[in-house]
Amino acid sequence: MEIEYKDRTISFIKEPTIYDNLVLEFSKILQTQKIKHVFVSGYIALLFGRSRISEDVDILVERLSFDDFITLWKALAKDFYCHNTGDVKIAYDKYLNENLAIRFSKMEVVIPNIEFKWATTEQHKQTLEESLTVLLNGNTIIISSLEIQIAYKLYLNSDKDIEDARYLFELFREKLDLKKIQKEITNLNLSIQDVKSKLGW
Repeated sequence: MEIEYKDRTISFIKEPTIYDNLVLEFSKILQTQKIKHVFVSGYIALLFGRSRISEDVDILVERLSFDDFITLWKALAKDFYCHNTGDVKIAYDKYLNENLAIRFSKMEVVIPNIEFKWATTEQHKQTLEESLTVLLNGNTIIISSLEIQIAYKLYLNSDKDIEDARYLFELFREKLDLKKIQKEITNLNLSIQDVKSKLGW
């Protein structure tokens, strides 16, 4: 798999996975409505070829007004359903505005699903602002900065998360801003030496 990384855009060609197809279809709806969003967490490693199973794909979305959320809900409802509730007002008031995620799947499918939540924290907002554009077979996917992603995965510290971070670090080592990784690590109160050991840095 040949990957081109230039000017905050990553381009490559591969056979889409079940996760990629889910993300591409979901993302297209958000892009059509010009909704700012970013895919984060485990899907980033999967997108670039890491082989493992995941139940969901995480997405952070700019906070929408209720009217705009209704418009999005109706557009999604043509091909997706919400696991949590069929009531748009409950989804908006009782879940999203209480900083709880909601999940969307394709009709008659449970796994994989999209875990959808507002970008509410300063870290979330930074992730939105510093996103990367991925062109997968010419189709656009907006993802987290790799530096933020690697640092956050190390912060989570499970075996799976450490392997995700290591995979991305090795794959993009020559393109990463190492000073930015160090800054994100410091912000998360992680030990630089411990991180370097885990990454083989």
